[in-house]
Amino acid sequence: MALLGWATACATPTPFRPLSTADPLPRRLLDDWAESASHRQRLRGLARLAVDRDDGSVQLRGKQLVVLQRPSSLRVEILGFLNQSLAVIATDGDTFEVYRAEDQSYEEGKVDADLLWNEAGIDLRPEEAVAVLLGVPVSEPLPAPASAARDADGRIRIDLPGTRGSIAQRVTFDSDGRVRELAALDTSGAALWTARFDAYRDVGGSAFAHSIEVDVRSGGTRAEISFRNVELNPDLPPGMFHLRPPREGADAGARGH
Repeated sequence: MALLGWATACATPTPFRPLSTADPLPRRLLDDWAESASHRQRLRGLARLAVDRDDGSVQLRGKQLVVLQRPSSLRVEILGFLNQSLAVIATDGDTFEVYRAEDQSYEEGKVDADLLWNEAGIDLRPEEAVAVLLGVPVSEPLPAPASAARDADGRIRIDLPGTRGSIAQRVTFDSDGRVRELAALDTSGAALWTARFDAYRDVGGSAFAHSIEVDVRSGGTRAEISFRNVELNPDLPPGMFHLRPPREGADAGARGH
């Protein structure tokens, strides 16, 4: 496995060559992606997560129960060796709650851009995390491509415009039309974060990536997510993205507002 990884890492990438703006394929791929995304509204599944930061300040390993709903509702339950709940974070996109079993602490507050950075060391907004885990666009409708290119393996790379002539997103499809890479770019064209999708398997008649790697520039963070037992669009009980506060009189820890 190590030798295979070394060989892959050392392989020379196939260059992309520009496609004509009149080529209908990029727009078709984007339309198919948007259509597929419309059928991916919710997810529930078990996942293994590994998070590392370049400076070594964050090294997380663990198994999680993940539940999410577009556009920005997310619940992550960190499980122990015997699947006992060690901690839970839940957000409906507007507010968040965190419960830690070790000290029975409970925290709640308004969601800001630093929520996942503070709790998991990953500098993504909740809506970006939900989109990456589902393999769908961060925002819709998708604009017309600013440019597109193809490589010798049949992969199509599409740049999506932002403001003032910048490129906001870059998405790469393989020859079967599956998303292989999605990146958010700053106004200079540098990647804020890049997600790579692999291990596609059928889930309810749809090809779903069970392996996701995310590189985030802020903090030099790398996250690897491996899904199993994935359900798409499950029925979710009311209150899934809220926690029940500890009973009155219990040690509830700090409450942030």
